[in-house]
Amino acid sequence: MAKYILRGRLCGTLCDECIEPISRVKVRLYRLRAGQDAARLAVADPKATFEVLTPDQILAKESALLGEFETDDAGNFSAELDEASKYGGEAFEIDVYCGTVPKRRPQPPPKGPQQFTITTVQPQWRQRESGFIAAWDYCLPRRFWCFIRALFDAWVICGRVTVCATGAPAVGVKVLAFDRDWLQDDPLGIAATDSAGRFRIDYVGADFRQGTLLNVELFGGPDVYFRIESASGGILLDEPSSRGRAPDRENSGPCFCVTLCVEEAPIVRFAWFTRVGDFNINSDIDPATGLTVSAQPSGFPNQHGGPGFGFWGSMKLVGDCPTTHPAGGQPMRYRFLARPLAGGGPAPLTGGAIDALKVGTRPIPWNFGAGVGIYPQDIYVAGSGGYVGPMPAPLPTPPVGPPWTMPALVLQPDAQGWVTMPPDATNQGFSGPLLRVNSNALAPGGAAPGNGAGNPIPPADQKNGLDFELIFEAEPVSGATASGPLLTNSLSRIHINNWFEVAEFSLDQFTAPGATPCSGVTNAVDIRYTMDHELVQSWGLSLSTSATIPGGPPILPGLGVAPVPPDEFVSVRGGNGIARLDTTTWPECAYAVVFSRSLKLTDGEIDDGGRGPMVAIFCKR
Repeated sequence: MAKYILRGRLCGTLCDECIEPISRVKVRLYRLRAGQDAARLAVADPKATFEVLTPDQILAKESALLGEFETDDAGNFSAELDEASKYGGEAFEIDVYCGTVPKRRPQPPPKGPQQFTITTVQPQWRQRESGFIAAWDYCLPRRFWCFIRALFDAWVICGRVTVCATGAPAVGVKVLAFDRDWLQDDPLGIAATDSAGRFRIDYVGADFRQGTLLNVELFGGPDVYFRIESASGGILLDEPSSRGRAPDRENSGPCFCVTLCVEEAPIVRFAWFTRVGDFNINSDIDPATGLTVSAQPSGFPNQHGGPGFGFWGSMKLVGDCPTTHPAGGQPMRYRFLARPLAGGGPAPLTGGAIDALKVGTRPIPWNFGAGVGIYPQDIYVAGSGGYVGPMPAPLPTPPVGPPWTMPALVLQPDAQGWVTMPPDATNQGFSGPLLRVNSNALAPGGAAPGNGAGNPIPPADQKNGLDFELIFEAEPVSGATASGPLLTNSLSRIHINNWFEVAEFSLDQFTAPGATPCSGVTNAVDIRYTMDHELVQSWGLSLSTSATIPGGPPILPGLGVAPVPPDEFVSVRGGNGIARLDTTTWPECAYAVVFSRSLKLTDGEIDDGGRGPMVAIFCKR
């Protein structure tokens, strides 16, 4: 009997910006039992199939166990099913058994090990010399993963510290978390922020139940407040303990997400372009191809992109620009230019090439009806509808409202793409997002034309991306002079492709001349498929059914996905052809053919997740 290898990765969501690998747990694979509908379960959303099992439920399906496999520190696992497993490629159930959860202190949890069911999977098996191989990658939603952590009395705070006036990350500061308690306040933990201003504090229930009657916190979770210190010990933020009783802090759950800001931060003194979204222009993008080189952008924990991802959509350009020139002290302005590497000079990004983006905040005097005070004002850069050129310092303004709202300051680049830095009494400048470019203005895309399901796309009709150099420039508003020279750097190559894949798919028994789709299938199904794109992440045809197919499910065309090593599957643009299924011996039942696909494209922050799968259902009679 053939050998089947499933390579997978598990992670759990703590917050939108805080995801952890589910490491050192056991992944258990089970055969489906009598009464389970394989086709329905295989296409069901895991949110509908998640279940924490009782000991009796675990024991009841023990005889259906195919194998048990452990995840590594990164949450990866490799499940090998061979002749001893008596497995033939059919759908199976995936459970996770854990004795603890990541980063919990090594002390006995209040409850024993837990096992939970995630979903039923029908792998898209690909045949290789050594057998069949497939991949599966899944991240548990926050409400499920935090529920599992709570069973182990494992609590976590994930947060980010920024500078109040600019929104820039506060790097290397010390964050201390406390629980406001009836008798005495309990320290929950301490952490330092990373290069993105993020921190994480792990603790257990005993840390906030100290000193309470019968060791039971009367209000469930902790009532959290914070103190933030600089590296030298200076107090940057000192919240009163009463802050823990506020509605957004009281009785915090096992996964608590927070954003804090501090008033002090280093003044921005230099001007440079550093990232496209999460990708560092010097280390995360290949200057030879313009594609990403890593699945772990420098300093960012969410592990997306690369290797070999191109860019598309609305891209955030990140860097620094001071309020005044570091040499001459004059007010500053900045711009981005794009130069097509196929030929032509650089052109400034302006107008329709720019999408609105918040680039920071600044403190200004404002009157909300109770006199003039200092309040933060959001600052945006947009292609239209804003200030162009120098502007006066903000003055006290009459109330706006009701409702009482602070209008944003919108900066609009001039005809040459220059964005003038706004007056800012704190002289912080911008450190972070500087501009959001609509890459469709540089490399237009859309729906690529097909050629009929089953047919290849002629090379002349294939849609490819374009390469550009992105150039950053900053100078005094009066122009570059000896007292204030032009400051510039660039991303030498970025590959942009805004075309969607060609994805065509049909069954001859439904669409061919003379077909009788309402009469059911007898001896064969002919699947016509075409997948074409310059940057393919994954694509494949798969079959789901409740029936047991003699000889096991058929091997259908497709391309594997991570974490399978890239050299395991080789495909330039996708594939096309006709896959014939001999259904002569198949039992009478309903069958679903699913065509799924995704691309190796990112806007720098979010990767392509693919379009909805194309599904064709037929009945065998």
